[in-house]
Amino acid sequence: MKYNLKREHDRISAQNRLNKLKVDGSMIELKKINQGRSIQSNKYLHVCLSLYAIEFGYTLDEAKTDLKRLCPFMVYEKKGKKFLRHTSQMDSLGITDFIEWVRNYSAVNGLYIPSPSEYMEGMVYIDNLINSHKEYL
Repeated sequence: MKYNLKREHDRISAQNRLNKLKVDGSMIELKKINQGRSIQSNKYLHVCLSLYAIEFGYTLDEAKTDLKRLCPFMVYEKKGKKFLRHTSQMDSLGITDFIEWVRNYSAVNGLYIPSPSEYMEGMVYIDNLINSHKEYL
């Protein structure tokens, strides 16, 4: 069962449920549910990755892997080996940080990626550009 502890009714319900489970001697798992990223931020990330891929001649997967390898907070080490974080596991703050890093890195390398508001203004043109390169992405 999920409870929104910002709501009084849910706090009471959660406490009642916990009390019942305590009386039963149940084994429970309690965890915080993090806010996932929005569909809009996911779409915008793929726009950024697609524009990078088109500009530098990569497929979408190649561009994503390349950028993740270059981004310091997207690489982690385990047992002496390096691995890449999965964007699908990132929350909205993490994905925003990665998008900003991609935009800054691209700009340093000669590619301006429009901000989210600029993308919204030119969405038809940018989406058509991306769609015209779909066979290469």
